[in-house]
Amino acid sequence: MELTQLRYFKTAAECNNLSEAAEKLHISQPALSLSVKKLEEELGVPLFERSKNKICLNNAGKLALTYAEAILAKADEMKNTFYQFIRKDNILSLGFCDPGPMRFSVPLLQKANPDINITSALLPDENNLEQLLLAHRYDAVISIKKPKNENIIIVPFAEEELMLSVPVGHPLATRKSVCLHHEQNLQLINYSGDGAYVRQIQPFIDWLSDKFGMKTYDDYFVFRQLLENGNQLCFTTRLVCNYRNDGANRVIIPLEDEGLKTTYYLSYLKSSRKYLSTLLARTEGLPAVKIR
Repeated sequence: MELTQLRYFKTAAECNNLSEAAEKLHISQPALSLSVKKLEEELGVPLFERSKNKICLNNAGKLALTYAEAILAKADEMKNTFYQFIRKDNILSLGFCDPGPMRFSVPLLQKANPDINITSALLPDENNLEQLLLAHRYDAVISIKKPKNENIIIVPFAEEELMLSVPVGHPLATRKSVCLHHEQNLQLINYSGDGAYVRQIQPFIDWLSDKFGMKTYDDYFVFRQLLENGNQLCFTTRLVCNYRNDGANRVIIPLEDEGLKTTYYLSYLKSSRKYLSTLLARTEGLPAVKIR
């Protein structure tokens, strides 16, 4: 018998519907059905009365739910106890879906909290955010996707948008904003990146490559040389502007094209509210994050 089985069983019992429970757990319905069936086999009794579109706990199921809730509560208590024990070493672990908010915020947090060892890592994707927090893999995650769990608090962290870096002598340099859909014959270069925001705007990047023959570079040294010495237009973002200086010979112009803005969210467990509130309250320069 595994804790995952008990969590799946508890969710199924709360929803009274396998499809709804599977969606809430972010797993397939067959996987949930198999897990419940294995638990019933281990206990030797059926736990639900089943109808076409609904399941309902029988007497054995109600008794099993009592045990499941007690076991899961003890497991959470154990994890929280050891989590607090580890926290005595003054470690704050953050997971980021993108390098932009990480490179922008971590130095500010570390400077404001020199007594704290702040560790950060890029997440390979935005799947399993809930599990990463519930398992205390990270104290908080910064992501575009919002985790779905009643024990997780989500607050806006930072706004992001794609912007144009333009040489001062370029005809577009005097514009207050630019819509690339209305422009023709532009020389564009782009530095390759990865992460949730890049995936969000990838259709736009592909369209630019087709329309303008935009070149993308994965060698930052080469890209930087072109940025400093060339007359090409390139891209930056609202957050990247805080740590990448494109030089005095360039101006940064907002883009009017649709779909290029997003919001990053800070997500953390309710039990971490007091700890994170103390750290962020010391930090000047971060976006206005209100800890609830």
